[in-house]
Amino acid sequence: MKYLQLLYSVMFLGLFSGCTAFLDAKPEDTLATPTKLQDLQGMLDYESSLNMNYPSSGDIAADYFFLTSEDWQGFEVDPRNTYTWDADAQNLLEWTYAHRRIFQSNVVLDAVDAAELNGRSESDRRDVRGQALFFRAFTFFQLAQVYCPYYHVGMEDSPYGLPLKLSSDINEPLFRSTVQQTYQRIIADLELAADLLPEKGLLPVRPSRLAAYGALARVSLVIEDYDNALKYADAYLEINDELLDYNTLDGRSTMPIAVFNKEVAFHAVTLGNSSMHEPTYAFVDSLLAKSYEENDLRRSIFLLKDPSGYFRFKGSYDGTNNVPFAGLATDEVYLLRAETLARLGRNAEATETMNTLLRFRYKTGQFIPWQNIDSEVLLAKILEERQKELLFRGGIRWSDLRRLNRDPRFAKKLIRRLGAQLFELEPLDIRYTFLLPWTVLEMNGLPQNPR
Repeated sequence: MKYLQLLYSVMFLGLFSGCTAFLDAKPEDTLATPTKLQDLQGMLDYESSLNMNYPSSGDIAADYFFLTSEDWQGFEVDPRNTYTWDADAQNLLEWTYAHRRIFQSNVVLDAVDAAELNGRSESDRRDVRGQALFFRAFTFFQLAQVYCPYYHVGMEDSPYGLPLKLSSDINEPLFRSTVQQTYQRIIADLELAADLLPEKGLLPVRPSRLAAYGALARVSLVIEDYDNALKYADAYLEINDELLDYNTLDGRSTMPIAVFNKEVAFHAVTLGNSSMHEPTYAFVDSLLAKSYEENDLRRSIFLLKDPSGYFRFKGSYDGTNNVPFAGLATDEVYLLRAETLARLGRNAEATETMNTLLRFRYKTGQFIPWQNIDSEVLLAKILEERQKELLFRGGIRWSDLRRLNRDPRFAKKLIRRLGAQLFELEPLDIRYTFLLPWTVLEMNGLPQNPR
C-alpha cells in the first residue's frame, strides 16, 4: 500500500497544472477535492495525462517493425528486454502513467455527483461522468492487453486480472480481480459512458459516444463476442462512416495524415519513453512492406524508402510519426465490422464492407472490387488488410496476435534477429503476458503473473 499511497499522492499534487483557474491554484489549494464541475472538466482536458502515454509494451514486442542491432543496443534495458520478449521484461513507467490516468478518472467520478454546476447543466454533469468512465475503462483495457492472460467469452477464467482501482481513496485495499471480472468492468463502464456522452466531443481528445462505441467494438472483437462487436461497429458507423480518401493526401509528405482528421473518434498515443517507434530507428517489417500492391496508395502514404533499401513508417494518425497512435478511428471499425461479418457467415456484407474501405485506399479507378470469395480466403484477406492498414496503431497488433494465435490457421511464430542472436516467441507462449512491475507487487502483496 505504501507504494500506491506515495504514487497517488504525487499524482494528485502533480496533475493540477494548467487548463482552468482551479488547475492554476496555489499548491495548498490543490490538496482539496475540486468542487466545481468546470474544474472536473479541466482535469479531464489535461491532454498530457489523459491522452498520452498509453501502454507501449505490446507495440514494442509486436511484429510490424524491426531494429538494427546497433540501434537496439542504444536503448534502455526495459524496452530492449521487451523487444526480445525477455521473460523478465517489465515497464514501471508504463504502469505508473496508466494508474495516474485511472486515479484522475476516479477523482472525477467520486466528486461529480456533488460538484457545483456554476452555470453548467445536468447534461454537462452527465458528460463529465461519461468521459471519466471512458478514460478509466479504456486504460483498463489497454493494461489488460499486456498484463492479463488472453481471455474470450466462454473461456475458463483466470485469477490474474487487473487490480481494479475504482475509488480515489488511496487507503482502499487492492487485490487482483479475475480476467473475466476485468472485462466485465471494462464493458460495463464503456456501456454506461456511451449512454452518458454526446455523439461527438468538441475535439477527439474528449471521449464521446462515438468513441465509446468504437472501444466497445474493439473489446468485443478481442474477447470473440462477434454479435456485440458487430452491434457496436454498426452503432459507430451510424454516427460517422466517413473515410479519408487517400487520393487527396500527399504521398510525398513525411507527415501525410493530419491529426484530428475525420476518421479519428478518440485521440491518444502510446508511451514514447523508448523512442523505438520513431522513423529514425524503426523499419517496417520487410514482408509487410512488400505486401502493398502497386496501386495501393498506402505504399506512398505509409512507407518511406530508406537508403538501406528498407522502409520507414510515416502514416500516423497522430500526425507526428514519433509514437504510435493509440486512439480509435473509423478505418479500424470498417475492418472490425468486415471480420465479424465474415466470422458470422455473412460473406456478402463482409465483402461490401471491405470494398467500401479499399476504394478510398487505391488510386482512383484502379481498385478491383472483391467478389465471390471463398469463406476461408475471405477471412484471411480481411486479416491481411488489418495488418496493412493498422500498423503502428498502439495496442492493436499485439491484441490481434494474442487472439489469432489460438487459431492454427493464423498462428504465427515471431522471430527477431540482432546480429548473430536469434529470439523467438511461439504462439500461446506465456510471455504474451508481461510481468507486473516488481516494485508494485512488493509494496502491495499482489501475485505476479506466472513464469
